[in-house]
Amino acid sequence: MLLFALLGAITQPALAASSSQSAPPASQTQDPSRTQQFIHLASGWMQGSTSTADEQKLAQPDPDLVVYLTFDDGPDPKWTPQVLELLQQYHAIATFFEIGYNVKQHPEITRQIAEDGHTIGLHGYYHLDFAQLDYSELYFEVEDNQAILEELLGTDPQLVSALTPCLRPPYRSVNQMVKNFAEELNYELSFWQIDTEDWSDISSSDIFSTVAIAVEPYAIILMHDGGGNRLETIRALELVLHELTLRGYSFAPYCTASGQAFTP
Repeated sequence: MLLFALLGAITQPALAASSSQSAPPASQTQDPSRTQQFIHLASGWMQGSTSTADEQKLAQPDPDLVVYLTFDDGPDPKWTPQVLELLQQYHAIATFFEIGYNVKQHPEITRQIAEDGHTIGLHGYYHLDFAQLDYSELYFEVEDNQAILEELLGTDPQLVSALTPCLRPPYRSVNQMVKNFAEELNYELSFWQIDTEDWSDISSSDIFSTVAIAVEPYAIILMHDGGGNRLETIRALELVLHELTLRGYSFAPYCTASGQAFTP
């Protein structure tokens, strides 16, 4: 069933992501023969074959093809290390939007994220709905999240660059006060364009298909490394990394110490 989902997804035309992009589109046109090439290679991969010369050729990254993987709700002692392992296998860099309370419980995992070269944004200390808070509550929800990350990483010159000014409101819930707060304190509100809905009770093949159909250059992809059972996310992530690598995509951090790559 998974192979059929994988092969079916790549034969569908790419759809635009849910929000418009301010980054430039890819300069190269699609090669019609690539679909058939990928079908052949994917069939071999699902059967456990080793990489072929054709597969290695397809896997060469295209500088016009960049996507941004982002992960919410961690760190989690079970799922985050599995995400990190897969990212390392595919030489992919991602941005993790972390909950302060989880960082307090598992600081060693947050350190591992930074040591692996990934970047970290804020997702609130308790994952509260920002739009339902008053100003004081919002201040402490965000600043406590920032403080625990700075305490953990800010004094290490090798890890401090992992900290970013990016703030992702849980549930994408914002109002004018949240926008004003972010502007006043120099946070950048960071959202996404492709919601994989891996937080819901869907299969890895459904998660994978969502990305395979909607992906385009500079797309921001939302996944989760915490907040529940992420087994299907892990399975889907491997499929996503494999397919997009074959398509020539590379994976860059959406947020860095200087801010977002761009604002969609």
